[in-house]
Amino acid sequence: MKTIPYRCDDSRHKALVGAARSTGTSVQRLFDNFVTHVIAERQAEARFLVRQKRGNPARGRKLLAEIRRRVARATK
Repeated sequence: MKTIPYRCDDSRHKALVGAARSTGTSVQRLFDNFVTHVIAERQAEARFLVRQKRGNPARGRKLLAEIRRRVARATK
């Protein structure tokens, strides 16, 4: 596992700590959830585009919606 440093000013740091506390997690977990969400969204969009090129966009939209629901549940 690698460390990714993130520099921010004091006001953003306080906001991040507040957001983490309000969800009952750490700032590290908050970032982890965010990164997971971004990666899943990108993968879903890539799959959607592949399905769209194959000619079945309705199935691709359903897949995209399902993945977004799963990501939302996983990041809660």
